[in-house]
Amino acid sequence: MNPTSPNIDIVIIGINVKKYLADCIASIRAADYPQELLTITFVDGGSSDDSVAIGLAAGVRVIELNDTYPTPGRGRNAGLFAATAPFVQFMDADTLLDKDWLKTALEQFDEKIVAVCGKRSERWPDKNNYHVIASVEWHYEQGPCRYFGGDFLARREPLVTEGGFDDLLIAGEEPDFSARLRRTGWIIWRIAAPMTLHDLNMTTFAQYWKRAYRSGHAYAEVGLRHLKIPERLWARELLRVSVTALLPFLLLLAGLLLQRPLSGFLLALAVAVKPLLRVPRLMKSYQITRYIALLYSLHAAFVVYPQFAGVLRYLRTRCGGTPLVNKGRNATPTLSR
Repeated sequence: MNPTSPNIDIVIIGINVKKYLADCIASIRAADYPQELLTITFVDGGSSDDSVAIGLAAGVRVIELNDTYPTPGRGRNAGLFAATAPFVQFMDADTLLDKDWLKTALEQFDEKIVAVCGKRSERWPDKNNYHVIASVEWHYEQGPCRYFGGDFLARREPLVTEGGFDDLLIAGEEPDFSARLRRTGWIIWRIAAPMTLHDLNMTTFAQYWKRAYRSGHAYAEVGLRHLKIPERLWARELLRVSVTALLPFLLLLAGLLLQRPLSGFLLALAVAVKPLLRVPRLMKSYQITRYIALLYSLHAAFVVYPQFAGVLRYLRTRCGGTPLVNKGRNATPTLSR
């Protein structure tokens, strides 16, 4: 990198984020980076709370989309295409920027790297079991990687040239865009340095189910979209979720049809609890306790069921059903797209 610090546009997206937005902006202003080189933009997807007022009071640029059915891609694109700096840092409003991240990430860029992402950690990792699970989920491979998530620093021009994020995807827009960038020769680089703190803010099983359901929907939508492309992004994840969720029920059914219900039950049980065999490996790989490894393994054994429900929901859309949508300002229960 050129030793001269470049200008950076920072794009924050969110809906009804009055609980988080002021802290998110404050974390950027506390960054060890020349503040005169940073332009902060908050893109509001259609809040009904005071998010817009908080952004204006903080003195940042605010873009109001007023979407009835918002998507993360639409918000990120609004910030991206309003940006003018050579680099753009994307953030979700429920995150805090590490003070050293911008300098650390800029040092990683070369002529082939389009985006750099680091470690996202939970702000309250011990709040409850849902937060413990999320803390384990934030472990990713280092070096060249398949895709960035919601927080990353990127060169602006290539992102604009490739047309930005798909603004119809309700989830999975980052891996989808990452795959398009990599197909044109760009590299996405992940490092172990702290990047952001995130607040999952999950306290109920209903929230857990919804998050898994949406991830399954994204596996199906993005996986099927890339099926004819050699990499087949998320095809393996889609197949794993579908087979793992269906196989126990098929084994139970086969046992009943063959009049061997006990055999069918035992085989189904073996398939369902197979993730528990990963406990020792998880403990070693992630340096976590046996309890956390067991908890995460139980999550892995169960989460495929709401994910498969999300897969079925997307297939219903493909067959002419009403698309799944996010609800923003003045949303009604149904939408035809």
